[in-house]
Amino acid sequence: MTVSEVLAQTGGRLRSFRFGSLRTRLATLYAALFAVALIGIALVAQVVVSRNARTTVAAELVASGAVYDRLWSLREQSLRSAADVLSRDFGFRSAAASGDRSTIASALVSLRQRAGVPIAMFVDLDGGVIGGTASVARVAADVPFAMAPGRRDVVILAGSTVYRLVLSPVLAPTEIGWVVFAVPLDAAEMRNLEKLSAIPLIATMLRRADDGRWVSIDGAVPPSDALEALGGAPDGKGDRHSAPALLDLPDGDALAIARPLAGIGAKPQAALLIRYPYGLAMAPYRPLQLGIGLAGLAGLLLVMAGSRRLARNIARPIAALDRAAQQLEEGAPTVVQVSGRDEIGRLAASFNRMAAGIAEREQRIAHLAFHDPLTGLPNRVSLRETLDQVSARVRRTGGQAAVLSLDLDRFHAVNDTLGHPAGDALLRRIATLLPELAPDAFIARLSADEFALVLEGGAADRPRALGQAILDHFAVPMMVEAHAVPIGVSMGIAIAPSDGNDADTLLKNADLALADAKRDGGGVMRFFEPALDEAARRRRMLELDLREAVAKGQFTLAFQPIFDLKAQRIGGFEALLRWHHPDRGWLSPVDFIPVAEETGLIVPIGEWVMREACRTATRWPEHVRIAVNVSALQFRSPGFQTVVLQALAISGLEPRRLEVEITESVFLDGEGPVVALLHRLRAMGVRVALDDFGTGYSSLSYLRSFPFDKIKIDRSFVTPVARDASAAAIVRAIIDLSAALRTDTTAEGVEDDEQLAVLTEQGCGSIQGYLFSRPVDAASTLELLATPLVRAAA
Repeated sequence: MTVSEVLAQTGGRLRSFRFGSLRTRLATLYAALFAVALIGIALVAQVVVSRNARTTVAAELVASGAVYDRLWSLREQSLRSAADVLSRDFGFRSAAASGDRSTIASALVSLRQRAGVPIAMFVDLDGGVIGGTASVARVAADVPFAMAPGRRDVVILAGSTVYRLVLSPVLAPTEIGWVVFAVPLDAAEMRNLEKLSAIPLIATMLRRADDGRWVSIDGAVPPSDALEALGGAPDGKGDRHSAPALLDLPDGDALAIARPLAGIGAKPQAALLIRYPYGLAMAPYRPLQLGIGLAGLAGLLLVMAGSRRLARNIARPIAALDRAAQQLEEGAPTVVQVSGRDEIGRLAASFNRMAAGIAEREQRIAHLAFHDPLTGLPNRVSLRETLDQVSARVRRTGGQAAVLSLDLDRFHAVNDTLGHPAGDALLRRIATLLPELAPDAFIARLSADEFALVLEGGAADRPRALGQAILDHFAVPMMVEAHAVPIGVSMGIAIAPSDGNDADTLLKNADLALADAKRDGGGVMRFFEPALDEAARRRRMLELDLREAVAKGQFTLAFQPIFDLKAQRIGGFEALLRWHHPDRGWLSPVDFIPVAEETGLIVPIGEWVMREACRTATRWPEHVRIAVNVSALQFRSPGFQTVVLQALAISGLEPRRLEVEITESVFLDGEGPVVALLHRLRAMGVRVALDDFGTGYSSLSYLRSFPFDKIKIDRSFVTPVARDASAAAIVRAIIDLSAALRTDTTAEGVEDDEQLAVLTEQGCGSIQGYLFSRPVDAASTLELLATPLVRAAA
């Protein structure tokens, strides 16, 4: 808000005031406005002073840089003239042409003394250097060949020293070499530049470090982003860095400009940094700043003294309001007694109404903090407090307590079919029913469809009797909005102190027992047993180990061949996941795959399997496919199609050689999205196989919805096919059905010749099992492919 807006609002408020407190309001307002105006004046003055100082220093910095450029231009002309004299000398050219090193070196020494430069060198057409130090010579050897045509000077970096080189070609009559002067741009050169300025400027040479950042030769200017922006000209042309910037240096801020010095390449390797201490630039303005500050401080003190005197009329009611606010903060009831109808009186009345409202809301909040808003039952927080108290009494008196954890079995179906209002009505009905069934229990609602009861004391068999009574009552359908709804409950029971001495342990063990009841199909109660806790710990440890296995890549793939009966050769391999635990050895997929699916880890594991299987398959002949099992959770993940695309793209495997195996469980969430994804995979060229066919109740409907490329006959039909006529009939029906649908078939679990004979007679397309080979590693697949037929039944 601007000052004019503040004044406008203040004027509007002044017209509405009617009482004596107006004087205090005005006095306070005047003091604040004076302080704002003073601060504004000080800020404007500071900005003007800073701009003037920057402008003055910038002009001097730019002028000093131009002077340096002019001086070096004159110096370059002088050195070039001296070098030209030598390069045109007949004797020197003869020595250069004949490679007379002693004559060249003698001439260079004489030239160096006449020109007053520390280093003079001769570079021949082969890059050989005569004269100069080793570090400079190594760099100078490449300079004549890297410079653009027409250039005669360049700045180079030799070690940590910056040199300016001036070159003069030696012609005899064609170019046979170059005379090169090297002038170090060192501290002495910088001091000479500083003497030319009217103000005490400081010149520093910058060079490129190994990481590409600018560093100063003398170490006075530390690397920084500001220095990079100031000296970061990409090509070194023009005067792009004439605008000064402020550098934060150890000895204080400084205004600086940087002039990149043209090197061999497009990116300069050295730059001239000229800076001027900011404190010296601001020194002439200190008296003005001090005067403004003292005058403003004196005026502010006077206004504050007058305002304080005027404020006495309202100090007492404000103090009363302050004391009342402190009491309200501490939670104590309070009422402010302030007379008058001015602003303070109205504020006191509003404060009293606010205090009454806060007290009422705190009571409601306290109730909500410990109770469920829908049912009015205590919530989890209240349950924990009560259970802590009960556990303490049990430990002290040696009695018994029980925690009954209840979960409604079919509550979600009520929400899905009748709607959430019906579900809420059902929960409220249960909230009134449970106290009727257990009047001596503490009852709480823990989540959407989970409740808990706490029993203290009573007969030893009281928890079992109450649990059975609740199960029997809920076994009868309940009426919800004129609908008879079968609900049913599952229950887990933990007894204190045998199953735990604290709230956390009892609740955890009751939940474990509840989970055991849900696994048994629901509608039952289970008491906690130590084996449940041990199983939960093992599962948690297995989950942690699985996460570590994913992170550390502990998985491998085994490959079981699929033998093509018609072509009498291996037609493909099925990729099988294997995990070698660092402590427990090889673990069966039956043990860890369910945990991976429950935790969602099957998705990253499946991505790895897909990539690794495709990569391995690229080493096989073109007719050999790779089959990859895909879990329902992985198949339903949004990025599954992308995973397949990436695996094929990275490995280079042809899509027709990849076969994705799914089970009918992927259809549980509806056929529409699944069939759409299957068609997209088919459009990519990927084959799709239906695994474990015949074990589900609706496999035929899936065949009608999507034309699979292959049907895999489950081993439960293949194992008895040679001795059980009904199993043989089922297998024959599946093979005939596949033939009618023009779908391939693979029989799983073939282990003996009798099974093979029946399957061959019935026209099965391919077999898979120990009769042909056990799963092998990736390296052994090549050996199997080179073997006509191998059977390893044991």
